[in-house]
Amino acid sequence: MRNLGWALALALGALAACNPDDVVHRVGWFATMRHQRSIKPYARPIPSVAGTVPITGAEPAVNLQMADRLANQRTRTSESINRGRFLYETYCLVCHGVAGKGDGPISATNGQTPPGPFFGVRSLVDDAIARRTDGYIYAVIVSGQVMGRGLMPVYGDKVRGTDRWDVVNYVRTLQAEARSGGKR
Repeated sequence: MRNLGWALALALGALAACNPDDVVHRVGWFATMRHQRSIKPYARPIPSVAGTVPITGAEPAVNLQMADRLANQRTRTSESINRGRFLYETYCLVCHGVAGKGDGPISATNGQTPPGPFFGVRSLVDDAIARRTDGYIYAVIVSGQVMGRGLMPVYGDKVRGTDRWDVVNYVRTLQAEARSGGKR
């Protein structure tokens, strides 16, 4: 009986000193569960298989013919214009300037010394853009590389949903101000 007590005490001591991680790695099928192929935190996810339905609701690529058929979904209310002004000042002003003339702080045509590093920033208030459809301006926001002569970065991932139409409405307001001589 005395030997049984010692054996039991020894077994409990060995069990208490045992690291479960060491035991798990010795058994083959535990190791495969621990080191499986999975997405780790902060790692890039595996790209989806071609031809599958996107779970993010990705938009189709926009081209010139499609852009001209897009209709503005937001009426030009003061709420829409104010929201558009906020977004314009956040994303667009740095290149296109306060009045939309293409003379933002980083534009080469801003009149500062030294000039900004970016040449070819378009004026949004000239006649060529004013004649374009709302859908065209919307498409430039979505995919500037395709619609914006390859110079403008893509803002479709930053300005989303109806906010894009709000920016279009604000650009139309800037165009109206430019035609009227800057008077509101």
